[in-house]
Amino acid sequence: MRLLIVDDGFYIVEYLKHLLDWTKYGVDQIETTTNSIEAKGILEQGQTDILITDIRMPEVSGLDLLEHINKHMLKTKVIILSGYSQFDYAQSAIRLGALDYLLKPVDKEDMEKAMQSVIKNIGENPPDKVEFDGLGYLLSVICEQQPSVHPCSNDSYSFNTQSFCFFQVPKASGKDEITLKDNCEGLDDFFWRTPSGLAGLVLTSRMSSLEHKVEHIQFSQSFELTRKNTVRHTFYHFFHNEEMEASDFSRWKDWNLSAKFDAAQWELVRRNMLKKFAQLTTRKQKLLYLLEFIHSVYFESDPLQPAEVADLLFHQLSDPDEALKSIMLSISEWNKHNDCANNQIVHTVQTYIADHISECLSLEDLGKIVHLHPVYLSKLYKQETGENLSTYISMKRLEKASQLLIDSSLHVVDISHLVGYKKNQYFIKLFKDQYGVTPYQYRRQYIK
Repeated sequence: MRLLIVDDGFYIVEYLKHLLDWTKYGVDQIETTTNSIEAKGILEQGQTDILITDIRMPEVSGLDLLEHINKHMLKTKVIILSGYSQFDYAQSAIRLGALDYLLKPVDKEDMEKAMQSVIKNIGENPPDKVEFDGLGYLLSVICEQQPSVHPCSNDSYSFNTQSFCFFQVPKASGKDEITLKDNCEGLDDFFWRTPSGLAGLVLTSRMSSLEHKVEHIQFSQSFELTRKNTVRHTFYHFFHNEEMEASDFSRWKDWNLSAKFDAAQWELVRRNMLKKFAQLTTRKQKLLYLLEFIHSVYFESDPLQPAEVADLLFHQLSDPDEALKSIMLSISEWNKHNDCANNQIVHTVQTYIADHISECLSLEDLGKIVHLHPVYLSKLYKQETGENLSTYISMKRLEKASQLLIDSSLHVVDISHLVGYKKNQYFIKLFKDQYGVTPYQYRRQYIK
């Protein structure tokens, strides 16, 4: 499916683009624009399945786009965003056919719920065929927890009536991969190449043929994917040489393994994960715990890419302690990537404050500089720096004032105006609260 994100704020568009793993909702193409006129032209092509748009934009508003969709009877499903909570906007949007109306700043959970509503509305006749998620399907079978967003079923096969087996080919060649795909009967969504070779599932009926065509191929015992316990027992035995019992899986129901977190929460998740991992005494327990955690990360968050997850599943988990280090590193790198974008926003705001210290510097004005809603900017700044934006502005004003008191002969009232305070007595009060003395006393301390 094709998703179009429209907002006149560049940073908001980028934030939304990376807010979810959109592929889990069947989205395989994402377009973004900050030009609402351009958005209208994109919609006219008739290829957009889902539109996420701000309701108030210059020239063409989100409501205008909704009306355009209705007028041309387009199939596009719409989620409206707004920094304005007036009920009449929501009424107009819903009346015109919007499936959801979210207030900025939009958090991940609200967007997930909105997307689930969209997918439900699309129903059994999606605009485009949703790509089958073989890795997600396998995880949902071998893990105890159930995903909040289940991978779509594959129309090519009825898994209820087929017999499968796991396979692995250590140090497989490109020729081996081609041979396997030529003999998989359309099930190449169940093939994964990892640094250690090829691994995945094939139909049991293809075992005999593949044994003669692919050197060094190994097969597990046969199973049906509908028999969850048999599949996961076979998985652990075949790939990790570990014998599992039913009781080994039951304990994870009470461990609260959810990994639904954003970059700001990663440190808390990391400490909690290390604490729980330290409580485990056997390789079997560690292996189970890590796989359940990987399952949560895969379905709820974005840090681990499918290739990394496949390598963990079929190879790295055999050494749980090393696998833990790999998971930590991957998520930390993801966290740094997110921090870079947010750090740039913080840097831009702080630079602007330094260059315009004598001006009003309202939250609304600063939000316009970085194309963010003021409420979202305030939240992001506090999240990234640990302090309120207003506190930082006040600190920088007073720092500048203290410098001018020492380096210039300007009157205190003039300095007050130069650092953005129109009322001299208020400036004196704030300065004394910060430095313990009045501006006059401060100057006398440094100029004898």
